[in-house]
Amino acid sequence: MLGMRLDAVAPATYVDAIVGGAERGEAFYCCVANVHMCVLAHDEPDFRAVVNGARFVIPDSTILQKARSLRYGAPSIPTLRGAEMMLELVRVAAGRGVKIGLVGGRDDETLALLIARLRDIAPDVDIAYAYSPPFRPLTEQEDAALVEDIRASGARLIFVGLGCPKQERWMAAHVERVPAVMIGVGAAFDFNAGVVRTSPEWVHKAGLEWLYRMSQEPKRLWRRYFSTSPRFVGLLLLDAVRRR
Repeated sequence: MLGMRLDAVAPATYVDAIVGGAERGEAFYCCVANVHMCVLAHDEPDFRAVVNGARFVIPDSTILQKARSLRYGAPSIPTLRGAEMMLELVRVAAGRGVKIGLVGGRDDETLALLIARLRDIAPDVDIAYAYSPPFRPLTEQEDAALVEDIRASGARLIFVGLGCPKQERWMAAHVERVPAVMIGVGAAFDFNAGVVRTSPEWVHKAGLEWLYRMSQEPKRLWRRYFSTSPRFVGLLLLDAVRRR
């Protein structure tokens, strides 16, 4: 889609592959794609390389799924939202004894609420590492300490919630240093912590998730959605014309 890879894979398949990779001690990262990420990947070649270098690029956007079906005639695949994806991965990881780590969240309080929610839905989950980094860039010493702490914890499945594109760039920069499977889940930290309300299922299925999220956080998100969503539609139309 506009130069960004988008994998056609069912949730049961990628959940098993991600947790299985963590179980085997593999190191790779996965991206959860939406329209915003797709437009950024189109505009920024270095970011496109980061996303396309992931083991999985999984859409949690109904709009992306529908656009792919219309553009390529691909069959529709069930879509899990990022927050639901995170919970399912935690359940499966807990059942297989895979230690998990958390890197992200808006503050320590949000991270504590998230940990409580994860332990509620998966009582056997082993949360070996949890860190809410500052919004500023880490110093080399802080970054080295973070990597060492993750390695020492034994966490093998790391959820990264730093927001796009920061979390994707972070995963790509650390995949050779962190012996774990990493997946960027963005706002899933806030949703599962309960500090931001999730939308009704019908909103997601209708492809109106962006509108609901903007109504929840208008000051933070209005610029993103009004700048990327119209461009996404325009770029798709232009791409279709060129291919004809």
